Amino acid sequence: MEFFKKIIDRIGVDDFAEPGAFNKWMTGAIFVAVFFCAAGLFLIFSIEGCFKRQITEEKAAVESGSNAASEAGDKGVDLFSPVRPAPASFPPDSNMPSGRESLHCGPIDLKTFDPKRDLIRFEDQRVWFESDHDTDDYEDDHMINRAVDIPLKRLVNLMEKRGATLKVQDAYRAISGDRMIHLENSLHREGRAVDLTSDQLSLGDLAKLCWQAGFDFVLYEVPKRGGQHLHCSVKRLKKDKDK
Repeated sequence: MEFFKKIIDRIGVDDFAEPGAFNKWMTGAIFVAVFFCAAGLFLIFSIEGCFKRQITEEKAAVESGSNAASEAGDKGVDLFSPVRPAPASFPPDSNMPSGRESLHCGPIDLKTFDPKRDLIRFEDQRVWFESDHDTDDYEDDHMINRAVDIPLKRLVNLMEKRGATLKVQDAYRAISGDRMIHLENSLHREGRAVDLTSDQLSLGDLAKLCWQAGFDFVLYEVPKRGGQHLHCSVKRLKKDKDK
């Protein structure tokens, strides 16, 4: 109140009938109005800033919780070092280990497969996902089987050391009407297979890293219609086998 008393005193008008009194009072009124507007705007921006900060902190807490949960699931697992030595070479139309994929990863078994139980959403800002850049609503290349999680994380870390970005072209693919991108017995149907490429690494070098990252089967695939890529797959988790 003392502040406003000083403002009124500065106006210097005791009688509104004095010459120029109206202009002086208007000047004072405008000053007071501007002051209140400025104070109101300051208060609004302060409150908005607090809300934004709170939302940011809550989002960070959620992300931190997700990371903590992920790290807890990977406890005791080295996600930054190769689990196997790199092969001397990895030419097109070859795979490691030699032999059929089903011998090393087990055949598809949709009777025991449960998408709600066995699939997880893989998120990593260092990875490029094809489904984020196309218009096919039925595709989501973030969805993978839980058994793919660790070798895929390890691969991303190994590629980061090489300054390369992983591109996930295909991951989990359910049978959807006439959309038959993969065969009915493909491990993509269980999310146990991913198709990968990279712009910075040759497919031969990427195949070596996939093998070192711990995938149970790595195929340097050269389709007749083009679109060379790596098909990498894994065994079911042991607890899934026991169900």
